[in-house]
Amino acid sequence: MTPEQRQDRDSTDASTDETTRQTDATADEAGPPRLDVSLDAAALSTALDGAMAVASECRMTFEDGLAFRARDPADVAMAELRLDSGAFDAYTANGETFGVALDRLGDAVSMADGDAIRLALGDGGRFDVTAGAVEYTFAPIAADAVRQVEWVDAGSVESSAVLGSDDLRRAVRAADLVADHAEFAVDPAERLLTVTASGDTDDVRLEFDEADLDSLDPGAVASLYSVDYLRDIVGAVPSDVPVTVEFVGGGEGGCPLSLEHPIADGGGTGRWLLAPRIRR
Repeated sequence: MTPEQRQDRDSTDASTDETTRQTDATADEAGPPRLDVSLDAAALSTALDGAMAVASECRMTFEDGLAFRARDPADVAMAELRLDSGAFDAYTANGETFGVALDRLGDAVSMADGDAIRLALGDGGRFDVTAGAVEYTFAPIAADAVRQVEWVDAGSVESSAVLGSDDLRRAVRAADLVADHAEFAVDPAERLLTVTASGDTDDVRLEFDEADLDSLDPGAVASLYSVDYLRDIVGAVPSDVPVTVEFVGGGEGGCPLSLEHPIADGGGTGRWLLAPRIRR
């Protein structure tokens, strides 16, 4: 080897070593996935119940709080349940997203029995859930293996109202007694929000006027929705909270129904989008 060749090789080795050090430094700076949070078990349970109303698994993202975004396999309903970082007693996370089987996380949370719950990423990338004296460990699902859900902008708001969650639940429960579908409608002349259902032999109708509502922005709409989906959704909405009901988009097939409400004593938000049933 000539002196010139030896010099070239030494320069190449030095450059390679420097590149390796820079790569290692970058990896150290990024660090491994970090997750160690604690919060009230009831708040986490509420968010979980909402996601489970439309799906059995979904992505769970820790970014300035926690968000579950779920969509049912038939693409009829979608949900986003978000807990703000202020709802946590302790919060260490770096924007990680995990896939999660909601029933398994729900089983772990159910062990809390009123205690605060701690969720951390342990050795081997498994979740460590601690609630009082109970410790529960399970593996997440690879995020890429779970359907990614992007919230759909359904369009302009044709009409909207704000009513209590208990009134909304009562209307859906009444519709469920007689039919598989319920019509939500707004009459701008009478300034009414109505929920009606018609079965083979029985009918039901509930009216909410401005005295029953926190607010009403009336536009002439009437759309039909599946009672099965409505029942699961309103069953996951907390009691005694205001629910913003919006009829968005629209067209000959009806308006998608948007619902939004606080969860966790105002420490988070639940929102839903339900496609209308096409009239034939």
